[in-house]
Amino acid sequence: MSFLEYAPAPESKSILNLKKSYGLFIDGEFVDGHGKPFTSISPADESPIRAVTAARRAYEKTWSRMSGSDRGKYLFRIARLVQERTRELAVAESLDNGKPIKESRDVDVPLVAAWFFYYAGWADKIHGEVIPAREDALTYTVREPVGVVAAIVPWNFPM
Repeated sequence: MSFLEYAPAPESKSILNLKKSYGLFIDGEFVDGHGKPFTSISPADESPIRAVTAARRAYEKTWSRMSGSDRGKYLFRIARLVQERTRELAVAESLDNGKPIKESRDVDVPLVAAWFFYYAGWADKIHGEVIPAREDALTYTVREPVGVVAAIVPWNFPM
């Protein structure tokens, strides 16, 4: 075996109980999509997407009104769930994008949990505070929640 080859991994797809389709989880419920499934979105007309609208509503009605401490509790819980389901998530990740199970299991999923732990730790530390950019400066940095963020993620690290 060369140094670039991965060792066999004991994980099996049998750990997963995957459905053919899950639909979309939007605004607290699973809903069916309309029309034929697609793999990318064109922002050509800049019309609102229901998932973004639901995320904004959740932010405005609930998330932004929670204390940083309470937001942190949710983020910590997500991190723990990721850790508890590492094997399952790693197998699903490898099936989804074709990367070796060792990489998904030993790198990707643990990094996801680590990032949730990291941001959970910050949740009650940065909230609406005003920080001078320099002692003698007239400009200030304001750290406060701003709302919904969408991201385009790399194909090989979608988690």
